[in-house]
Amino acid sequence: MVVSVVDDGLKLTEREQLVLIEIGKDKIDSASSFVSYISEEYGLSKSSAWYVLNRLKDKGIVDFASKDELGKPLALTAYGLGSYRRLKAADKGFLGRFESIAYNYG
Repeated sequence: MVVSVVDDGLKLTEREQLVLIEIGKDKIDSASSFVSYISEEYGLSKSSAWYVLNRLKDKGIVDFASKDELGKPLALTAYGLGSYRRLKAADKGFLGRFESIAYNYG
């Protein structure tokens, strides 16, 4: 598992980086729809995708509806948007690398 420091000591695994980039570049309204998308696109199990999404929420990078907040869209927080921009600026073909190894994580 490769871990990268994005900023201010924030450490993200490859999966977390992938999810951050995908949320930043795609507009998918709900966390459920995003989990389905990321599972189909990269071969991750839905449980793994939910795990990563919840970890990013715990780190303050993304926000999405809980059972009590129906209708709240999946979105990057202000902190997450800054992290996305720094990760995107440093990207050297990350998505291509991830696509080639994604099925080894499944």
